[in-house]
Amino acid sequence: MSATTPVVPGKGQRHEGELTPDLPLLRQHRWPYVTINGRHDGPNVTIIGGIHGCEYVSIRAAVRLARELDPEEVYGQVLVVPIVNVQAFWERTAFVNPFDGKNPNRVFPGLANGTFSEQLAYFTFETLIKGRDGFIDLHGGDIVEALIPFSIYSADAAPEVSQRSREMAEAFGLPYTIARREEPGALAGMTQLAAARAGTPGLIAEAGGIGQLTQDDVQLLVDGSRRALQVVGTLAGTPSSPGTRMLDHFNWLYSREGGFWISEVLPGDEVKPGQRLGQILSLLGEPLEVVHADVGGVVIFRTTSAAVKPGGLLLGVGV
Repeated sequence: MSATTPVVPGKGQRHEGELTPDLPLLRQHRWPYVTINGRHDGPNVTIIGGIHGCEYVSIRAAVRLARELDPEEVYGQVLVVPIVNVQAFWERTAFVNPFDGKNPNRVFPGLANGTFSEQLAYFTFETLIKGRDGFIDLHGGDIVEALIPFSIYSADAAPEVSQRSREMAEAFGLPYTIARREEPGALAGMTQLAAARAGTPGLIAEAGGIGQLTQDDVQLLVDGSRRALQVVGTLAGTPSSPGTRMLDHFNWLYSREGGFWISEVLPGDEVKPGQRLGQILSLLGEPLEVVHADVGGVVIFRTTSAAVKPGGLLLGVGV
């Protein structure tokens, strides 16, 4: 069954369907979803995966949550959309939507009359995020991305929203949690930032990498999501988190030159200010650029692809 907005079944029931947005560029496309209406009253929460269509760990975790959450144990409603960037999933396109070459997670809250990714972000924000009591955006490490599991939450939204978002991220229990603030050089247009500005507490949680479907990472996202749902009040009980290391912000490192990228560090490595992190060679092996750490911290992710363009993202260091 298809609908422009999610169908809510009776209490204690679940519904599977397809969303058909009423936006010019999206009308011919379908997005599978599941609504779980709990036996008990409670909050309304959205879980999404696959905003990057090749992050298979996130998609599998979202599907498992949609199938495993029991309406008898749920308080309120849980809406699950396992693959937001369906077009990238089918085309095996890293990060961006193949219809416009844009990263949907850089254009939130989107535009109703924008490009495909901007309309997709608008529909996702207006239909799945805005007005909800909690939001979980699952990620899984794209085809050219190696990482150590981490969460991100908005630290400079309204105090009560940031506090609840932090509580969700801490309970999620991935090795690192990064407080994201609006500051010079920070990436804009991310889901959890748009959600927090609209008053919806939430987080991005990421585990996996290089486009692999690793079951241990799937389990990390499933277990973490359940603990975050306990914080929101969707599931009963007090979360027992394995703990997380709090980081103040991300430091992004980009290439100056285009060429052949050779990283000399791994996700999880501690680095010092000025430390050499890798180099970029010409296609004939001549040194073009040596990359050094701007600040000290821990390597959260790195680009595994040798091919980088000028201004390409190389590493993310959590400070």
